[in-house]
Amino acid sequence: MKKKSLILVAACAALILTSSIGTAFAYFSTYEKALGGYVIHLGDYEEITEDFNDWTKKVVITSKSDSLDDVYIRIKAFSGSTVNLQYVGDSKWSPAADGYYYYSDSLKAGESTTEIDVKITNIPEGVDPKSFNVVVIYEATKVKYKADGTPYADWNDVLDVTYKEEGDK
Repeated sequence: MKKKSLILVAACAALILTSSIGTAFAYFSTYEKALGGYVIHLGDYEEITEDFNDWTKKVVITSKSDSLDDVYIRIKAFSGSTVNLQYVGDSKWSPAADGYYYYSDSLKAGESTTEIDVKITNIPEGVDPKSFNVVVIYEATKVKYKADGTPYADWNDVLDVTYKEEGDK
């Protein structure tokens, strides 16, 4: 009787182990076939210039002089959750619901945006400005035209995406 119980317990254990191996195998085979991705070319059409002083990052975007296309520009900055970022620019920079600031004019080859300042507020006490990190991302898209000739930006057709961290040269 003991032998029969032992065989039954061993059979149940083997069944349990085998069922969990099948699940693990299915999990790995699902992810094994996942393919795809996007190639991102950075810095091909525009150049970002930044200056950081007195807890303010001053940002200007310039279209390269050999660029063949007019472009629209938008930017967004990120930092730690303990500080706030305040954007200060002229009337050509305007905020949108998506968190980006949009430059109203398109840039021709060699032209630059006006400066936009990203002020860092609510700074924790004792933080060294040299160790602080603010990342500014900008995107550019070619100017497109409606049938009547009106220019517009299609942000689903991004031409260039670049980010720069404080301290990068």
